[in-house]
Amino acid sequence: MGEIAGLVGVLLLIAGSAVLALRFTRRRGPAPPGNPQPTSERQTVAPIEIGTDLPTFNIIALGGQETGKTVLLASMFHRLTTEVNEGVFRLETSLDQAVHLTNLYRRLRDPDAEWPPGTSLGETRSFTFTCIGSAGGTEFPVLRFNYLDYAGELVGGGPTSEAALEQQEERQRDLEQRIEVAHALFGIIDGQRMLAGLRGDPKGLLYLETSIIPMIGLLRRAKCPVHFVLTKWDLFDGTLDLGGAAGSDEPMDENDRLVVVRDELMSQPAIRNLVEQRRREKRIVRLVPVSAIGRQFATMDAEGHMLKRRNGRLRPVNIEIPLCAVLPDLFTQIEEQLQAADEEKLLAARRDRARLTALEAVSAVGKLLARPAGSALRIAADVAIGRNAFNDRLADMFIDWAGHRFDDKMGRVNAVVDDAKQQLNELGLIRNAVLREFSERMIVLKRQLPASDLADRSSR
Repeated sequence: MGEIAGLVGVLLLIAGSAVLALRFTRRRGPAPPGNPQPTSERQTVAPIEIGTDLPTFNIIALGGQETGKTVLLASMFHRLTTEVNEGVFRLETSLDQAVHLTNLYRRLRDPDAEWPPGTSLGETRSFTFTCIGSAGGTEFPVLRFNYLDYAGELVGGGPTSEAALEQQEERQRDLEQRIEVAHALFGIIDGQRMLAGLRGDPKGLLYLETSIIPMIGLLRRAKCPVHFVLTKWDLFDGTLDLGGAAGSDEPMDENDRLVVVRDELMSQPAIRNLVEQRRREKRIVRLVPVSAIGRQFATMDAEGHMLKRRNGRLRPVNIEIPLCAVLPDLFTQIEEQLQAADEEKLLAARRDRARLTALEAVSAVGKLLARPAGSALRIAADVAIGRNAFNDRLADMFIDWAGHRFDDKMGRVNAVVDDAKQQLNELGLIRNAVLREFSERMIVLKRQLPASDLADRSSR
């Protein structure tokens, strides 16, 4: 018995040593070149540790009460979490926020339910969305959006806005500080009241003067891209009786209708001055028409109330475009401020970084920004979007965006490569695929709705 016990002890000691050796081998990562690991060990390489320090982009949604901000957000979240079939990204959020937005969408979708309630007086809501990129059957979180839905009365448009005067000054200062670190501002315009103004309705004209114009002062403070988001675009179908496009007998298409809205907005000196200022400073300002419900879900009665159809179908229009525009527009502004020589140096640095893993590349960005080319990028970003809105994580993503815009990223993701190498580089490849997806959607927008770019003289 003593010999058997001793033998068992020796076997256990050998087994334990083997386990420790295997764990050590797995922890130390891939073997150096020339000393490849066995196939069985390559298959057990641990997933990339992403951590919580993702590039984060701050979005502020401004708009008076009853402009459709809440319905817009609920519909956008549903679209980008449950209905993305061909795209390479989707959104995730915390459980409590997901439940809240899903309940709003359920109320929106139910033909027997009232419309979802808007932002209450003094209510400012914040949502954090993680963008999950996917390609080649693999998913990684690549960036985050902080979406701030600001209290409507701060920018006018609510008949009860006087009730918040005591706290208005404090909230205003808070909003101005947030604008300094924003990466995109959404100025929400109520399409229903805008349409009424186009028809000469005094209430619509009053909305333009008391809700949209006061918002301009805040938008002028922003260095980041500005998007006017025109809600309830479904109401504009066949409703502008202007005798066809440009006085012809041809029916108006979507871009023709958007031109009418754009011209009305540009007839206001405050808006026209904002657009001209941003054009001179090479800053982006867009007019994006969206519909959270589409054209077959509700109708407007004689008193202007929206009534849900019993058999209506939700088919949102352009609902994801404002979010997709954030990164391409932000990075385009930075690029506009870079000299050609500096951009070439950054692209050369990007080629050097291609040999690094995703985490090593992030670490290398700090060193890059200390060099002349990196200093030029910081200066360009300071001019383009503001010093407080730029950091190393955004610099890392900008360099990838500038260098990968015309790469065949999906082909690279699906290429047959070494298992361990693919594990280390998948995050970068997937992130580039997401950036390409964003950029391609903006190309489609410009092709279909050239009038959406307010700062582009050629579209006028």
